[in-house]
Amino acid sequence: MSGNKMTNRFRQLVSKNKRRHQEEGFDLDLTYICPNLIAMGFPAEKLEGVYRNNIDDVVKFLDQKHPGHYKIYNLCSERYYAPRKFHERVACYPFEDHHPPQLELLKPFCEDVDKWLAEDEANVAAIHCKAGKGRTGVMICAYLLHRGRFHCAEEALTYYGETRTMDKKGVTIPSQRRYVHYYENLMRKSTAEYKSVVLMLTSIHLETIPIYNGTCSPQFTISNHKSMLYSSMVYDTVRRSDRHLDMPLDDPVMLSGDIKVEFVNKPKLKSKNKMFHFWFNTFFVTEKAVEHMTNGISEPSKIGGGLSNQSGSNKCLFAKARHPSGEMLVLTMHKKDIDRANKDTSHYVPEFKVRLFFTKPEPAKVQLLHVPEPIGAHCMAQASDNEKDDDLSDPSDIDEWEGCQV
Repeated sequence: MSGNKMTNRFRQLVSKNKRRHQEEGFDLDLTYICPNLIAMGFPAEKLEGVYRNNIDDVVKFLDQKHPGHYKIYNLCSERYYAPRKFHERVACYPFEDHHPPQLELLKPFCEDVDKWLAEDEANVAAIHCKAGKGRTGVMICAYLLHRGRFHCAEEALTYYGETRTMDKKGVTIPSQRRYVHYYENLMRKSTAEYKSVVLMLTSIHLETIPIYNGTCSPQFTISNHKSMLYSSMVYDTVRRSDRHLDMPLDDPVMLSGDIKVEFVNKPKLKSKNKMFHFWFNTFFVTEKAVEHMTNGISEPSKIGGGLSNQSGSNKCLFAKARHPSGEMLVLTMHKKDIDRANKDTSHYVPEFKVRLFFTKPEPAKVQLLHVPEPIGAHCMAQASDNEKDDDLSDPSDIDEWEGCQV
């Protein structure tokens, strides 16, 4: 096998299910989502350029196909390259691999792309992360909603999946898909600006207990994009027969904005296992948990299922940290909504759920929280090579592209 054929074979293996641009002598992990909107893999240098898009090939392609009329959008937080490679037309909107973006990043990104494409009908935007699929898909789907190409997040996600990949698996991580839905919600409520909402987390409830090697000793942490906010005790008294686990917080934790909940299994004398995690934003927690009594057990209406604690006592789940108004909010995450758990059939039954219970803080006690500014739109002029590769994780009709063109 010749060197070029072997290199192309490596690149095809790395790009997996993604559609490649294989025309006019090019073989690139690159797809036209619309005539002026490109999704592509990271333009790499040195050794990484052997099995990913080589940055010189990408420059050659764009200079040949769209001379003077392209702009690159780098979504990677873990790697950069010199903007001069692309004639200084590079903007950065970085966020972590396998995670959703900071919610405040979505609108500035969409406005930046919209402004660039509106400047000249010949302009194109080339958007990439590392693999050019998950993070890239989140931002492209948000832009398709922003531009009015689609009004429904699921339609935008489906279109992207069909266009970017051969198996229709575009954005697959639940938290990333959730943030596309969040942006749809914001677009539908165009008169209501997003604002930081403060809530007090009082309890987390697992419905059905995932079993790891015959047991489960869960511990959870709460964090935001900047720091750890809370780490729980290890719940090591869970029995195999238990169907529910209530984990009330002795002191409610004040949360605002983008929040990550992560669970690990931490049994005694055994190694720790990652269980699951998910991201959410407090602005979208609106469902009320109205409590009533059923057979002596406190139970929120609209939530279903008896919520007795693991010991079977009838202690009220909401006894701690009740807001004076009595109002509590609940966020329910089903198995399909939870990262890692959504595809795990070994440890989680289809009925698995996680519920988070909140109160609204008393106005007199609310302190202003610092909400980090979104990072963008300039790239650091540094290059990286050989990063850890854990993300190695057909347009049906040309008429479907109409409407994306500005």
